[in-house]
Parts: sequence; structure tokens; C-alpha cells
Amino acid sequence: MKKVLKIVSSLMVAGVISSCYADSYTDGKKAFEEKMYSKSVEAFTQACSENNFKGCYELGKMYENGMGVAQNKYEAGTLYAQACRGGESLGCSNMTLSYDTP
Repeated sequence: MKKVLKIVSSLMVAGVISSCYADSYTDGKKAFEEKMYSKSVEAFTQACSENNFKGCYELGKMYENGMGVAQNKYEAGTLYAQACRGGESLGCSNMTLSYDTP
């Protein structure tokens, strides 16, 4: 019984510790909601580099709209394509739409 209690308490501590560290994508969304755009760009860039394709999509939106970075529609399209290749459907639709804008 003591062994089971020890294992359960260890798992609980591990769960609390791991929940203290959010992933880059979540950090980016939170920073964006707080209008901390440069911080959001950093977090989404990190998420995208870790193959979090939602992060690539969000970063693409930021480049498309010039939020936290200089507006760059070419970079936005590149990020949308990366998100699309990773299976992010919104990346695919935005990539297609980006071909129509000058």
C-alpha cells in the first residue's frame, strides 16, 4: 500500500510540474490574446520550428497582417504552405487565398 501511495504521489507531483510549463503554441496564443505581439511571434516561431503546424499557421497570419513583424505576404504564404504540408487545413485554405493577393 505504501508503494502504491508513493507512486501516486510521485505522479501527482510530476503532473503539477509539467502543467507549469506550457508549450510554445499555448504561450503564443496567450501572448496574442494579451496583445503582446512580439512575444507571440517568438512563441509561434518556436512552435513552428518544433513542427507544431498550428504555430506555423498562426505565425503566417501575423506576417500577413503585420502584427509583431513587418508585413510580409510572401513569408505568410510560405508559413501557410508549411502548415498545410503538416496537415493544418486552415494553412491550406490561407495558402490558396494568399496566391490571389498582390
